[in-house]
Amino acid sequence: MKRRGLLVGLFLALILSSGCIRSRVVVTSDPTGADVTMNNAYRGRTPITIPFAWYWYYDFKIEKEGYRPVTARERFHAPPWFYMPLDLVMEVMPFRISDVHYCHYSLTQAETE
Repeated sequence: MKRRGLLVGLFLALILSSGCIRSRVVVTSDPTGADVTMNNAYRGRTPITIPFAWYWYYDFKIEKEGYRPVTARERFHAPPWFYMPLDLVMEVMPFRISDVHYCHYSLTQAETE
């Protein structure tokens, strides 16, 4: 009986001290300082790090005055350790797990008339 209580206590301590999974995308551009819109929401200027929760498709629009806007649809794939049943184990690890995706966009100058 004491052993079961010890195991339950150890399990609860592990869960309470667990880290978490942090997924984010780093968006850069050439030239820097371009406005970034992700799924129709303005997020800031490049270079920027944006957290995300779902591994799926994301629509990006990169704009800067004097340059042609760039639109792109990016798909973020989950790493193998984020699939069942490994994801349950990874969520309760006592350290943070990071998954970083990188997107770089090159803007071309707009033609002047």
